[in-house]
Amino acid sequence: MRYLSLLSLTLLLSGDAFPIALSKRDTQGQEGTFQQELDSVLLAMVLISSIGGFLVFVSLLLWCVVRRRLRLSEDELIREEENQAYLELNSDEQELYFQSKDYLSQNPFLRGEMTLSQSLAIQEKGVAAYEFQKDPMLTNNDLMILNKYELNFFKKFECCSITNLPMNNKNEVYYFESKIYSLPDPENTLISFGLGIKPYPWFRLPGRHVHSISYDSTGYRRHNQPFKFSYEPPFPKCIEGDVIGIGYRTRSGTVFFTRNGKKVNEFKVGGHVKNFRPGITGQLYPIIGANNLCSVHVNLGQAGFVFIEGNVKKWGYAPREGTGPAPPAYNKFNSDILLERSEIDEDELSEREDDFPPDFWEIHNGAEAKGDKYSYNAYSEVDSVDERISLNSILPQRPPSYDENGDEVQEGSPGDLDEDAILESSSVLRDQPLPEHDHDQESEGLVEGLEGEEPRLAEDATYHNETGARDSDA
Repeated sequence: MRYLSLLSLTLLLSGDAFPIALSKRDTQGQEGTFQQELDSVLLAMVLISSIGGFLVFVSLLLWCVVRRRLRLSEDELIREEENQAYLELNSDEQELYFQSKDYLSQNPFLRGEMTLSQSLAIQEKGVAAYEFQKDPMLTNNDLMILNKYELNFFKKFECCSITNLPMNNKNEVYYFESKIYSLPDPENTLISFGLGIKPYPWFRLPGRHVHSISYDSTGYRRHNQPFKFSYEPPFPKCIEGDVIGIGYRTRSGTVFFTRNGKKVNEFKVGGHVKNFRPGITGQLYPIIGANNLCSVHVNLGQAGFVFIEGNVKKWGYAPREGTGPAPPAYNKFNSDILLERSEIDEDELSEREDDFPPDFWEIHNGAEAKGDKYSYNAYSEVDSVDERISLNSILPQRPPSYDENGDEVQEGSPGDLDEDAILESSSVLRDQPLPEHDHDQESEGLVEGLEGEEPRLAEDATYHNETGARDSDA
C-alpha cells in the first residue's frame, strides 16, 4: 500500500510538471523560428543590396563604355567630315569651312526662352518688332536692308542676314515667305532661304553648318551639309518672282517648304526634316543669304501669305498689330495733348499765362468761339472760326530805331517817327506835280563847265601823245 501511494504521488507530481515542460519547449521553438526568419530577411536584404550595387556598377560601366564609343564615333565623324572637306572643296571653300567651325566653337548659340523685353516688344509692336540685321563687318556697299525686310545684296561673295528676334515657340506653327524681287544673273547667283541658330557665320549661307537648314535657289535642300551633291536637285529651281516659304512645327520640330503657295514634295530626299532642334532649349531664327547681286523681300506676317493655309491659320511670327497705344496727332502746336489734359483748373489757368504766346486764345476774324474756350478741336478746318492761331496771331514787333550817333531812340522820343505821319507825307509828295526844269539854263551851265575843263583836257592829250611816242621808239 505504501508503494502504491508513493507511486500515485509521483504520477501526480509528474503530471503537473509535464505541461510546464511543454510550454517551455514551445517558447523556445517560437524564438528559434523568429530568429531564423530574421536571419533570412537580413540575408535577403544583403543579397538584394549586393545585387543592386552590382547592377549599378554594371550600368555605370556600360554608360562609360557607350559614352566613350559615342565620343569616338563623333571624333571619327568629325575626322571623316574634315577629310571630305579636304577632298571635295577647293582652297577658298576649305578656308571658309574651317573659319566657320572656329566661329561656331568660339560663339555658342543662344538658348532658353525669350527675354521679358523681347516678349514685351512683340506684344506692343506685333510683327513690326522683327527686323533683319546685318553683321557689323558688312557695309551698305555689301548688303543694304530697307524697311526692315527688304534685303539687297551687292557684292559677289557669301553673306547672310538674321532677324533680331527668334521664334516665340508659343504657337504650333511658324511660317514666313521670301520673294525673289530681283535676280539679274540667275546662273551665277545662289540664294539660300533657311532657319538656323544665332550667332551664325555672317560669311556663310544657311544650311552649311550645324543646326541650320535651307532651301537653295538651285533646287537643293541643305541640312548641315556644306559639300556638293551627287544627285539631281529634288526641288524646282528658283527664278525671279518666285516666293519660297519655310514652316516650322514647334511640337515635332518638323520643317516644311513651299514654293509659290504650294507645298514642296520632299519624298525624294526622305521626307520632311523632323526633330530639328538646336539642343533642348536652343532658339531658331530666319536666315537669308546670297552670293551675288540680287534683292529679296521677306514677309514674316506683316502682309498676306501666298500660302493660303498660312493666312487662314495665322502662322505669322507675331500679330500684325500690337497692343501698344497709337501716337497722338499733332496737327497744330497748340493742340498738344498736354494742354488739353492739364491738371490746372480753368479758374487757375491765369497762373499759366506766360506759357502761351500772346493772343493765343483770340479769334482774329471777329467771330466768337463755339462752346468752351479751352476745349480746342485739333482736327478743325484751317479756315474755320474755331481756329485759335494763325500767321496773324503773333504780330511781329517793330525793330528799334537809332539816331545819328548810333544810340537807340526810345518810344515817344522826338526821334521816333510816326508811321501815320510818314504815310501822310508820302501821299502828299505823291500828289504834288513835278517841277519844270529850264533846259536852256542847264545846257549853258554844261557848256561853261566844259570850257573850264579845256586846258586840263589839252594837257592830258599832250601827255598821252608823248608817252605813246616813247613807247614806239623803245
